[in-house]
Amino acid sequence: MDTKGIRFYGFALAGVLWLLAGCHRRDAAVPATHVEIPAEMPDTLVEETEPEPEVAPVVLNTTDEILRAMASSADSAAYARGILPQMARDVPEYAGCLLANEEEGFLIVDKATMKLYRYDRYGVEQERVGVAVAKPYGSKHKRRDNRTPEGYFTIEGIYNSTDWLYTDDDGNTSDVKGQFGPRFMRLRTPVSSQIGIHGTVAPWSIGGRRSHGCIRMTNENILRFAEICRPGWPVIVSPGPKDMAVNEEEGYDIPSVPVIPGRPRCKAAAVSPNAAKPEPKETESKPDTLNTVRQHEPDTIDTLPAESAGTPPDTIGTEAEKTNMAEPDPADPLFN
Repeated sequence: MDTKGIRFYGFALAGVLWLLAGCHRRDAAVPATHVEIPAEMPDTLVEETEPEPEVAPVVLNTTDEILRAMASSADSAAYARGILPQMARDVPEYAGCLLANEEEGFLIVDKATMKLYRYDRYGVEQERVGVAVAKPYGSKHKRRDNRTPEGYFTIEGIYNSTDWLYTDDDGNTSDVKGQFGPRFMRLRTPVSSQIGIHGTVAPWSIGGRRSHGCIRMTNENILRFAEICRPGWPVIVSPGPKDMAVNEEEGYDIPSVPVIPGRPRCKAAAVSPNAAKPEPKETESKPDTLNTVRQHEPDTIDTLPAESAGTPPDTIGTEAEKTNMAEPDPADPLFN
């Protein structure tokens, strides 16, 4: 072997020894670990998992079950001070839902007293304020009936309604802003998405039946309620006696609820306000012997001109008072 070959093999051997020494030093500094490679690698970097299904709260349906649940609760003393025990006896289907309610409270709109009551989750009254509801009696069942729906509902959303404009069922829009007040709490009802609790530019209407279906309160009150309430809060609209009479006449059974512990709930009025009034009995007319000559003369005192006949316009209400049907959802909801 010549000198070049010996030199080549010498360099090669030195390189191999250097590599072996380096590997030994690295192995000593960082011990080797065993990693298992899965048989199938996932397609995505973060594996998507299906959300766990929500567990619906158990809703008790009978009076005995509801009363036993409240009596055995750690909050039994709070329940005893509220209206839920009495509601469990009168309207157990509502009381069971309120007992399963996970919100901080609930509302009752009482058409009999034109008041809105706010309760904590145990049914203890926190405050009451005056409201205005629809002019026609009975619960809402269709569009254009201009009634306030009755039953058990929830708040769907709370919105800034400062710049909302009123549009009636025929598509006519008023250009007056502020008719819904500063806030609108939309109710989730099966009959309409345009029903809610809102403010008003007609505070003098509070306490009467003046709206076309919504529930009005003063602007000061709606601002406070919009801060307290949240979407999901239960809202019960309880019919008054005349509302119940109309509902029964139309074949609907919508219960009223107690609003004050110990005070009985209202019952249906004996006569529906929609019942036809009896016509006055006809009396036998006697001939006018003194003025027989004038009996064929026209009555010029009480006869109205043809163009003015009919029902006179409603001069009490103003366009600004028609604040009762909400437009589709606005673009600036406060809560969804």
